[in-house]
Amino acid sequence: MKRILISIIIIAAIIAAGCFAIAGIEAENAKIYGAIEEVLNSESEEEAAAAVEELEDAFREYSKRLSCIVDEDILEEMEGAVCMLKPMLQSDSDEFTAQCELIRSYAKRILDREIPSPGRIL
Repeated sequence: MKRILISIIIIAAIIAAGCFAIAGIEAENAKIYGAIEEVLNSESEEEAAAAVEELEDAFREYSKRLSCIVDEDILEEMEGAVCMLKPMLQSDSDEFTAQCELIRSYAKRILDREIPSPGRIL
């Protein structure tokens, strides 16, 4: 009987840790989404440059907090996309908005990968 109780406690702890990780990712994604919105809603180039700096700072915190939870590869891809924003802004690239949306999609993909599904469990 003790073994069953210990097994149930271990499984409950694993489920709780998973839920806590998903909630943490959602909170961090909300910060990144807000920073992206500030970049996209900037009206002047100076304002956009400051918003890109804020996004870079937010991403540094994002990657620190999530590096122990998620795969490093996707964080590295996302870092490359974030680093390209400043040069794109300075060169007035047409792909600047698309790059911001790419960063948003990376954040969404990170969350989607952490949510359990039958295909990933089996």
